[in-house]
Parts: sequence; C-alpha cells; structure tokens
Amino acid sequence: MMDRRELLHRISMTLGGVITASAASGILAGCVATPATPELDGPTPMGATGNFLTPLEMATITSMADHIIPKTDTPGALDVGVPAFIDRMLAGFYTDKERGIIRAGLTTVATDARAKHGAAFPTLTADQQVEMMKGYDRVAYAAPLAPGSDPHFFRFIKELTITGFCTSEAGATKLMRYEQTPGPFRGDVPLKEIGKVWALG
Repeated sequence: MMDRRELLHRISMTLGGVITASAASGILAGCVATPATPELDGPTPMGATGNFLTPLEMATITSMADHIIPKTDTPGALDVGVPAFIDRMLAGFYTDKERGIIRAGLTTVATDARAKHGAAFPTLTADQQVEMMKGYDRVAYAAPLAPGSDPHFFRFIKELTITGFCTSEAGATKLMRYEQTPGPFRGDVPLKEIGKVWALG
C-alpha cells in the first residue's frame, strides 16, 4: 500500500500544491475510492458511510466526475468508485461550511441547467455539461485563492474527484508513478545497471 503522506504530497502536486485539510484528514483516516460491488451495500469499512448527497446531487457529481477523469485506455473516475468516495468524504470529513458551499453550488448547477437548457444537469448532452463545467472552472480559477476566502464549489468537486481517483488502485498505479515499498529484493545486480556503488553508513 502506498504511504498515505506520500500520496497526499502527490495529490497536492496534481492539484497545484494545495489540498484542503478536510481532504487530507479523510485520506489519513483511510477513506479511499473502491469500485462498487454488490457485496458493499452496507456501511463502508473506510471512514463514513456516505448518504450526504441527494439522488439528484449524486447524479450531477457522477456526470461531472466522468468528464473530469473520463475512461480512456485506462479506468476513469466512475470505474474506480469516485462518486461514492465523494459522498463518503462529504458525509464524514468535510466541514458543515464546506458542505454548505458544495450544496449551494450544486443547487446553482441545477438552476443553471434548467435556465439554459430546460432540463436537469445529468440529462443534458455531454457537450452541454462540459460547456457549463468550463464556465464554473473559469470562475473558480479566475484568480488565486486569497487566504481565508471560501473556495468556489467547483474547486471542491475537482479536488474530490482527483483525490478519489488518486487513492484508488488504478489511480495510484496508472496515473501516478508507483514504487512498491518495500520492493523486491535483488541480491545480484550488475554494476552497469547501477552505475556506481552504494554508500554504506
């Protein structure tokens, strides 16, 4: 298993050097994304049990996560269980204030989708969804986040999506460089492969 503190460092670099305390606490507590299986209908063994997001909010988060990290030749956010991870993280590790920002943001998404396209966000076409997400992204990252100011809700969604994917087996081994620790022991390595002798001390 990858060291959790090293994982936090790598995720923060992926996010531009910043990760919220809530996301860090969830990872350190062992909350990770895992693919959905029929056997895991009850409480998850990793952190909170979830059930914060309403069905419409979960459907919106699922659509957004799918666009942020889509499936290509490697698994995407949905393949590794990111939406359920987001629900667990929000239920168990994010603050009431942060949850309020995210919930208000998702309400804005629902309102904007109805106003612009006359339908709920999860039922829009992929192009319509991406167009709206690009608008939120521009607002969220228009300027560096000032100390003490509240992040835009879309920052939280991107953080949770990327964090969830990176904590999954696929994310840790395919997206990021993974070094097994401890690694396999090789007692007879040709010097030409090393280039120099190891220092002792």
